[in-house]
Amino acid sequence: MVGEEETKRQSFYVVYVPADESKELEEWTVKLPQDKEAQLGCLTERLREHFKGGGTAVSKQQQEETFKQQLLAQLPKGATLTDEMLQMMLQMDSLVDSIPLVLNTPEVMHVGVNMYVDDKGTAKALPTNVRASAIAQACGKMLEVKGDAFIGRVFDNDDDFVRMDFRLTEVSGEAPWVQSAKLQAAAAAAGNGGAAAGAALAQAKAPGKMMLPGSIQRVCGADRCSKNGTLRCSRCKAQFYCGPDCQKKDWKLHKPGCKK
Repeated sequence: MVGEEETKRQSFYVVYVPADESKELEEWTVKLPQDKEAQLGCLTERLREHFKGGGTAVSKQQQEETFKQQLLAQLPKGATLTDEMLQMMLQMDSLVDSIPLVLNTPEVMHVGVNMYVDDKGTAKALPTNVRASAIAQACGKMLEVKGDAFIGRVFDNDDDFVRMDFRLTEVSGEAPWVQSAKLQAAAAAAGNGGAAAGAALAQAKAPGKMMLPGSIQRVCGADRCSKNGTLRCSRCKAQFYCGPDCQKKDWKLHKPGCKK
């Protein structure tokens, strides 16, 4: 359980990992609302503002064509995408994709570490974030991050949710949280990590695959499949599949660790 002092803070720290390697990593202070419900979305709202301004010199026409192809790849075979539908999708604000680096399991006292990225990183033709990708890979997540990234820490035991500090000094391969992430990834590879940690095993099977249209790459979590993991488990939100067939085949293995 977190201490009483943690619940009285007015702000918390996250680490900003710019995609531009000429820029240093930074600590950002994020205002912490007093309302518990508002605390759930305060970080993602702050990061959405940052990601809104993200983009490259790629022309609008090129971005639209890239995004269109990504959407078509996820639609049923033979489906069409009208210009009106495409424009509606393009006008939607960027969302913040959360990547669990350390899962908030009882073994780590329900304290998780997450990486936050722009979910339209590929459509915006954002550059690969080499440093963020290396951090994720050090944690056993074989991801290629596109665009700026942020790292934050939370306490979440389903009954309580607390935003905790994540400091710049913790960005190290020897940091305790990285070691916890490695242990979770190893457990997943051995088949003992539960469904959520099992995502690391799926990612490790095909590190060169790219997920569309998001900012990171994920592959199907079903055994013997290395296709793009574009279908997310609606219950645990941590496992991905290439489609309903693989999800159904994997359910017996996935079910024991699949928790909301």
